[in-house]
Amino acid sequence: MMAANQHHEPYLSMDALRHAHEYLFDNLPINERTGSLTESGAKQIEEFISRAIATGAVLDTLVDRREAQGLIDYWVASAFTKPHPGSFAQAESNGADSGVVTSQRDPTYKDRPDNQLEPFDPAVVDEAAKRGDDFVQRLSTKETDLVRRVLLGLLNFPEHDEEISSKPTRREELNKFGKGVHELLDGLKNAGILVERPAGEGEELSLAYLALTRRWHWLAKEIDKRQNLSDLALSWIGSNRSSGALLDWRLIRRFREYGNLKQWETDFINASSRWNFIKLGVAVTAALVIGVIALASSSAYEKLYVPIKSQSVVQEIDDKGTPDATKAEDIRWLTTYHQKLEVQGLRLVEKASKDLHGIAAAGAQFKESKLRNVVFDEATLASASFSGAVLDNISFKKTRLYQANFDGVYLCGQADFSGADITGASFKRMKFRDDNVPIFADAPWWQAKGWGFDQIMALEKKYPRNEISQNDRLKSLLAKNVFARDVYEKSGLNKSDKSERMAFLDNEKAWTLATYGQIADGQAEAAALAAMNYYEETKDRAGLARSAAGTADTLAYILMQKPAKDDEEEKGNFTKAAALLERALATLDDAELNFRYAVALHVLGQDERAKEQLRMAIPEKLYEPTHELLLLHKHFTGPFKVEVMNLTGKTDRTTEGLDKLCKTLDSRP
Repeated sequence: MMAANQHHEPYLSMDALRHAHEYLFDNLPINERTGSLTESGAKQIEEFISRAIATGAVLDTLVDRREAQGLIDYWVASAFTKPHPGSFAQAESNGADSGVVTSQRDPTYKDRPDNQLEPFDPAVVDEAAKRGDDFVQRLSTKETDLVRRVLLGLLNFPEHDEEISSKPTRREELNKFGKGVHELLDGLKNAGILVERPAGEGEELSLAYLALTRRWHWLAKEIDKRQNLSDLALSWIGSNRSSGALLDWRLIRRFREYGNLKQWETDFINASSRWNFIKLGVAVTAALVIGVIALASSSAYEKLYVPIKSQSVVQEIDDKGTPDATKAEDIRWLTTYHQKLEVQGLRLVEKASKDLHGIAAAGAQFKESKLRNVVFDEATLASASFSGAVLDNISFKKTRLYQANFDGVYLCGQADFSGADITGASFKRMKFRDDNVPIFADAPWWQAKGWGFDQIMALEKKYPRNEISQNDRLKSLLAKNVFARDVYEKSGLNKSDKSERMAFLDNEKAWTLATYGQIADGQAEAAALAAMNYYEETKDRAGLARSAAGTADTLAYILMQKPAKDDEEEKGNFTKAAALLERALATLDDAELNFRYAVALHVLGQDERAKEQLRMAIPEKLYEPTHELLLLHKHFTGPFKVEVMNLTGKTDRTTEGLDKLCKTLDSRP
């Protein structure tokens, strides 16, 4: 994969790339006399494509990368971006306006002939995050507060589950946060955290990379705190504005400091303030009211008292004699004031329900804990660890469990993950009985890591793949494919360009159906074959080799899943698949292809070659198979299956030790 041309600066985020696309689409310079694109327009498209390709280095989510590649493909494949040989010569011979061109795409463009998005480079963002840490550590407490307010003021916080987006802001608007902001902004620019760009008659500041909101730990933690305000405000609205859902006065000042509050968040804070004044007026004398208001008007409580109290709160949680209800209240207090939640070995085993719903505790540590009848519904527990825990009747409905760790968990009673986000979560060596399979209704369990083969079969039995067809994510992907097809049909592309776009969409549709195991009706295979036929017809065209190789992989994966009436037909399918994968690997050095090629070789009895490909895929290129383990399950057999299990650290599901550990829930500590 060739490197991007270094003089092309990437867009700061997917949001910036999207706006650039929309602006370009609406403002292409067109010659009024001929209706053709001007040379200036051609250069604008050229610059957009180059910068969009380079932006891949700072896009760290699969959703953003797919959208970015789609925009690149649109401009590359559109009628405007295809060269028409001889157009310039014809223009000159006909005396046409030399400032008008019929092609925006320079035939000699060599930056990235394959037009593929640059791979994400975590080093770029992580180095910026490290510089950010170094900068923040040198600041005073007051300066750190200002930096927090400034950075959060440069972000748009959505009302639902949408992604945070960048909010470029003029320097003078940021100065409102307090004295000394100007110098801090310069410091953040010098550290590579902020960039300043021309905008209208002035300049605007924004985050250098939106990925910092996820990869800079300090900022991600501050964002979690900010989002906690939204969560609390929504809970208040959902409770019909109950006074019981209002803020404690000790949080009001912190939340008031945040910039760009939404109206309903401001209403929530104001209502909390009024309610606290009412409570103070009823509970204490006028003199005490004045004293408490003075304390509330400062940050002394959180800066001085909270850290001191948190130590005693943790000690109370660790105390074996503390009632479960009190421990639950203490845990909520720690998360409310954004204190570390590290409660390894916690015991919450009383039969009464413990309500921890909605807590914001990303990175919380519940390792080796024993938990019974605990409700974590709608909580934020991204990257939390429950490894080695003993769980009984635990609810994680609609909980954010992105990259959470459930390795080695003993499941004694039900665990309900309905509607939860478990993308990237790990469930290695989780132990549960056949009659106690975790609940994954409306949750994409196949996107989690670490399932052993036996666990996959247990989950498949309880939540079969045919129900995946009703998954909202799958429906959305297919709907987008149909929409894109309709756009290209109506876009006025010439036949060649339209055929290329349709081949791309055919492969996209086939791959989506293949990874969700939806191939029985033949639509996936038909779409893949249509794309393959196009690439066969255009095999001499430069720049299509990677797309052709990707489509070969798609068709191979479909053939490997395709039901066969007998062994001979199945062998024929795998023979074709192996040939396609071998051909694809000649162009694409991809661990996924190595893994699927290994499975095909194993089915064909070529186990030594299969093991070689397996080792290339997993230990060398660090591939961790997911959907393949479900969709190709029956083909993992004998020593080959053992090799896969050994290389991925997977074991057959066992309940060994489960009864013993479950009894500890009732034993005295």
